[in-house]
Amino acid sequence: MTTVALVCVAGVSGTFLARRMRESDPSLTVTVSSVTDLASAVRGADVILVAPQLATELPMIERQAGGLPVVVLPANAYGPGGSESAVHAVHDLVARGPLAYRETTSLTESKE
Repeated sequence: MTTVALVCVAGVSGTFLARRMRESDPSLTVTVSSVTDLASAVRGADVILVAPQLATELPMIERQAGGLPVVVLPANAYGPGGSESAVHAVHDLVARGPLAYRETTSLTESKE
């Protein structure tokens, strides 16, 4: 089982995405957190997904993540079918190992 911390500005839009991700893959545990609660969100997480509006905060989020894979979601992850691409990205990051993600900081780049 993989635990995903989904980090948003306030956590509202992330709640809907998290629900759809769990429906797409029931083996995922997806928690939603605001960026202000990031320290508690990373505890126990295997992967951190970051809302696109927090892309400028990526360096700070990576520091607080302590080496965990961190990926910025594209805006379309919140639309139809977006949850499936987010789930795919999570599995891809976990399969590649903890250091491989550093080459990719956005979901759209990981599909190339």
